[in-house]
Amino acid sequence: MDDETLKLGTRAGLPEELMFLARQHPRGNWRGQPGLAGTGEFWLANHDYFRGMIQRIAGSLSALRESGETGFDSGPALQRHINGLLGGLDGHHRVEDHHYFPAFQRAEPRLLRGFEILDADHHLIHDSIDKLAATTRDSLQRLGQAEGVMTSDQRFAVDALAAVVDRFAPLLRQHLADEEDLVIPLILERARQDPEFS
Repeated sequence: MDDETLKLGTRAGLPEELMFLARQHPRGNWRGQPGLAGTGEFWLANHDYFRGMIQRIAGSLSALRESGETGFDSGPALQRHINGLLGGLDGHHRVEDHHYFPAFQRAEPRLLRGFEILDADHHLIHDSIDKLAATTRDSLQRLGQAEGVMTSDQRFAVDALAAVVDRFAPLLRQHLADEEDLVIPLILERARQDPEFS
């Protein structure tokens, strides 16, 4: 697979040659494994939070579009959820890029290409984060805090934000799944040899 076919939003998972640990530790067997305690559980909990937040944001936007009405807290609630998601992703990726990924690459050099793919994902996701943050600011300013039937400008603002979220969500889900397929089996495998690794 070349770089273009490995790009987030294009690929349908990681290359097969990077899945050797995932075949030994299939996703359905992860939960409850002793080696998952600590880092692995924390990792999955963060990812579950990100998935839940993007689903909550998309659901809130869908409800606004269907009802055609806004409440006093509609914009502020969206702002809180989006800020929580974007801030959480930024912090999570910083720790991965500067601490975990280098340590994981040293622990299993055969996965170097996989971590390079995930690093490229982070750059693409952060470009998307910038777009989502800018659209959020503009859309929520236009949405305001008024209650009642939305004006046409408010509808356009909600539609614009929903369109950006709809493009961002599948990229985020794909990245989280691929990252788990690389990281969690590595944690489980290394924990067999060194229980302190997890």
